[in-house]
Amino acid sequence: MFSMKKPVIVTILVILLVLVGYINHYLTQQSIYKSSNDYQKHEEIEMAKGQEFAEKDIIEALSEEEKDNLDIVDSKNNESINDITGKIDSSIEETISKDENLKNSNYFVEYRLSRDKMRAGLIDRLKEIIEDENTKDDIRTEAQNEIIRLGNTTEKELEIEGLIKAKGFEDALVFLKEDSAKVVVSIDDLMEQDVIKILDIVKSETDLETTKIKIMKKY
Repeated sequence: MFSMKKPVIVTILVILLVLVGYINHYLTQQSIYKSSNDYQKHEEIEMAKGQEFAEKDIIEALSEEEKDNLDIVDSKNNESINDITGKIDSSIEETISKDENLKNSNYFVEYRLSRDKMRAGLIDRLKEIIEDENTKDDIRTEAQNEIIRLGNTTEKELEIEGLIKAKGFEDALVFLKEDSAKVVVSIDDLMEQDVIKILDIVKSETDLETTKIKIMKKY
């Protein structure tokens, strides 16, 4: 009759216990991994929803005054391209510089959006001028050049904002005109060395003199 020695039986039992433990551990880890993935997907969905609602709230939060500013570009009178652009530039500059707006907790997101919305409205107005068959050739060319300039300006603003944030500032909003620049930064105390850093960046990216660059902090 076949028989096994006790040490062999014990060894087999130990191996079986280890195998069962490994399988149980593997199944538990798989379950945890699946739950973690499911939770992560849920979090991503919720974050996306939250971002969507936040953007919607920000858009709805634009004041009536800012919406009125957008209506400037709907004018059908005989204003020149410079007049139309100048009004929008003034509206953007006034909006981002108001003391009450600088105290807004969502300042950088909300007023970057406001700046871009007004610029988009201006570009739409310029396109209308270009597509109007009654527009003179020189005016059409001027409008086309202005759209190109606006695109380059917007790109330069984003570039300068990125360079400023790379210097350690939490956030920055830049508004460029042909003859001046306005910069708003997020910082508790705007020290002289901070101003020098920002001036160096703006001057290296534009042809503006120091006296034409205004730097402010968000309250």
